[in-house]
Amino acid sequence: MGCLSVRIQVVLHSYLREKLPAQAKGRAALDLPEGATVADVFHRLGLPEQAAWSVNGVLQRDLSLRLAEGDELRVFRQGAGG
Repeated sequence: MGCLSVRIQVVLHSYLREKLPAQAKGRAALDLPEGATVADVFHRLGLPEQAAWSVNGVLQRDLSLRLAEGDELRVFRQGAGG
């Protein structure tokens, strides 16, 4: 049995866009292992844990939230967004 994966969309706002190549304009599709969490994405992209973020338009706080196929993770600087 192979390693299953999920593909999510990541949208970074404000100065966090610098974590992705300039041509990405703050957007990227990421392939993650099944069961990956928001914390895994933050670690992979070097995002600060104090950033505000949402999944599928719902503000969240639990970095251990597991991501599913097709989820959209938006990350904002603290105090921005919404």
